[in-house]
Amino acid sequence: MKLHNYIFIVLVFFLINCSSWKRMLVDKGTQNDAVQNAIIDFLYTSRLSKSDSVFSIYVENIDDNVLGVKVGGEFNKLLPGPENRIGTKSSDFPSRYIEKEGKLFYWVDSTHILTKDMVSILSKYNHIDSLNVNGFIGIPETSSLIDDSKKVVHYFFCKSNISMYKKVTTNIGMGYYEPPKLDCPLYEE
Repeated sequence: MKLHNYIFIVLVFFLINCSSWKRMLVDKGTQNDAVQNAIIDFLYTSRLSKSDSVFSIYVENIDDNVLGVKVGGEFNKLLPGPENRIGTKSSDFPSRYIEKEGKLFYWVDSTHILTKDMVSILSKYNHIDSLNVNGFIGIPETSSLIDDSKKVVHYFFCKSNISMYKKVTTNIGMGYYEPPKLDCPLYEE
């Protein structure tokens, strides 16, 4: 086979393979569907996805049309408090996760209860300081560290079509800079 034919075949395979992940994105859906779109894009396009195995996700309503999703590597273990009981809802402890390509992505969904499965997955990744989620033994001596230089990816989704988004890789917190402009279509009723 001639070298230029081989290069052409490799290039075509690469282009087909690269665009295939975009077919996994959904157009319509909930906040959790937007999180899944962010995870898919993050895994296939961000160099930061190779830097850690555990990623926290933070979701914020930017305005009536735009939903913000932060994806960032996490090295601090989670510490459940006495209010974080299996079978209850929490506004500050994660209750949702996706495990994809050997990586854990977790986030708080205050409408979803904390499950044994959530605690088990955090334990599998050695990302929880105590398995005593239904009670409180004490605060470990380790403290949470914050690395302000660590970069994260912020996704800004159109709520009316969550396949339309822009992203920013930054070490500045969401809400502390002007988000990119999105030309979001109106909601279809």
